[in-house]
Amino acid sequence: MQRLVKMVLLALGCWSLGAFDPGHWFDKPKSPRIANYRIEAALDWPGKALEGRETISWRNTGTAATAEFPLHLYLNAFKGPQTIFAKEAAGEREFRRFDARDPRSYGYCRLLSVSMDGRSLDGHFGEDETVYWVRLGRAVAPGETIRLEVAWESRFPRVLARTGWSGDGQGNFLMGAQWFPKAGVYEGDRWICHAYHARTEFYADFGTYDVELSLPNALLLAHVGAQTNFKTQEDVTPDPKRKLNVIWKLHAEDVHDFAWAVMPSRSWSFKSFEYRGVQVLCYYQPENKSNLERQMFAARVALRHGAEWFLPYPYPVLSVVDVPAEAHGADGMEYPTLVTASSTRFDPFALRGEPEAVTVHEIGHQWFYGMLASNEVEEAWLDEGFTSWFTQRALERGYQSLFSSRRFQVGTDAVEHLTYWLAPSVDPISWPSFQTRDFRSYVVAAYAKPAMMLAQLEAMIGRPQMELVMQTYAREFAFRHPKGRDFRRVAERVTGRDLSAFWKDWLDGTDVLDMAIAKVEVREVMEGGWMDSPKGAAFAAPQPAAPGRRGLITLVRRGGIRAPITLWVRLEDRSERRLTWDGQDRWTTFEFDSPVTAAVLDPDGNYPMLKDRLHASYLAKPLRRGFHYWSQMVMGALTGLLQGAGIG
Repeated sequence: MQRLVKMVLLALGCWSLGAFDPGHWFDKPKSPRIANYRIEAALDWPGKALEGRETISWRNTGTAATAEFPLHLYLNAFKGPQTIFAKEAAGEREFRRFDARDPRSYGYCRLLSVSMDGRSLDGHFGEDETVYWVRLGRAVAPGETIRLEVAWESRFPRVLARTGWSGDGQGNFLMGAQWFPKAGVYEGDRWICHAYHARTEFYADFGTYDVELSLPNALLLAHVGAQTNFKTQEDVTPDPKRKLNVIWKLHAEDVHDFAWAVMPSRSWSFKSFEYRGVQVLCYYQPENKSNLERQMFAARVALRHGAEWFLPYPYPVLSVVDVPAEAHGADGMEYPTLVTASSTRFDPFALRGEPEAVTVHEIGHQWFYGMLASNEVEEAWLDEGFTSWFTQRALERGYQSLFSSRRFQVGTDAVEHLTYWLAPSVDPISWPSFQTRDFRSYVVAAYAKPAMMLAQLEAMIGRPQMELVMQTYAREFAFRHPKGRDFRRVAERVTGRDLSAFWKDWLDGTDVLDMAIAKVEVREVMEGGWMDSPKGAAFAAPQPAAPGRRGLITLVRRGGIRAPITLWVRLEDRSERRLTWDGQDRWTTFEFDSPVTAAVLDPDGNYPMLKDRLHASYLAKPLRRGFHYWSQMVMGALTGLLQGAGIG
């Protein structure tokens, strides 16, 4: 207990650097604060269960009255094989290790009571038990505020899909995500409160959260928001009902979710630092301590570029959680002011996937998801795609590449390119994620293709205009619920262009831009044969004629997208040509006065989404590498492997 208090005091002591009150963040609300929560809960650590009570203060900001109030009960997705989530996830890689015979693999969220104005309320489940529709007993008019009292109990599953516990025996790590009954979003005259699907995330209104969480005193908690007690060694709040528990008092403002992670205090630790007025806490596993500085630098990269490109990170705190290796199902996830981003124990080549890319990506979600709270269920591309695009650019600025050596480099967009071209033509970006064909198609439509689509837009309008589009979008819709149509309108207004054709091709369609060099030929210019002469027809043996040999190059359009594309060629006479093909027909052939020695389609990189770069270039004489080059490559690789294994 004493060690725990000292660790927490260390973190709280650092908050004075930022000079903020952990119980009151902003003088003026940054969001509409539609759904506000006061939660009291107690954790049964051995049983990985929780019982709690909450007061939800909700204001009707819609255009019509409502007599129902839906609550997400996300943990019921793990109740058994009959849930929508379980049916959709069957066969996916993450769930193949799921032990269906072990009751500890499952979880649930069971409502005990719901009341309003002192009256007990009933209701019914929706598509499945992950949504419960409460009958309010009366209509709640637009502008009216109600308060619901909810009591519930939950049991966490063995970790998968962002939440649950891991470890041997009773477990030594718990990710508390989607752990409380949570209100849907009322827009206009309809509720948006989908069942929990295997390929969707979440959607909720902004508000304030005041949470009191009772935990055994040997546990160290990472959490959304700031802690308001434990300011001194005397400021420890024991739980009067549970002798060995202490109560953590937590507060967050203008957020739309609340999550936490917990481990025994001797099993992990944290390091804190301040960056641009933000108190950053990095929780790490002891075996990954050697990579802690890398993760801290990645956090700085994300915070810096998010602030410079969009708007400053507004919250006083940010927690980065390195989850244990066996809790991989909780890794790579974003919550307001808290992200999970694992590191790695052994990384001899310093690949910038873990912790760099994951950390930058998840912190990037503090803008696209956190502040711009789009509907992740219906328009996943607005958060995952935009964040993937941000990750590429931030990594490029901070590191130049995902991996680099003297002779080899992997670009920061390599993962998105590879992912997209594995399944480019299945589902459009704008398709709801739970309606995509399978998990791979969801990843393409939500992550890879939107990131490439934004890169394509940037190539078309130019980087200065793209930066203005993104900054305008972020600042106009911060702490709101932007839609895809909002981004389209901002892009067209800022650029002054009609982008309807662009959206049709790249956002709403499934066709691909696939143009290639199909054939390069050399044709001899000959003359001769039967020829007219004063004496009548005479035969002359065919022979070369000026200008001699000619070059021909045939281009082919293999995809459905028609777009003008530039062709650069170098000829044998050392001259160069640049031509434009309109791409309307399936193929075309260009002819030159000299044979073609080299050619490139799209030499200026105007089409990041051009599918086949390999067949979009040509060399008459392939590059040849000598013995010295290849011996250096082999020796370099061998040396790296030996050093990675600790030899040499």
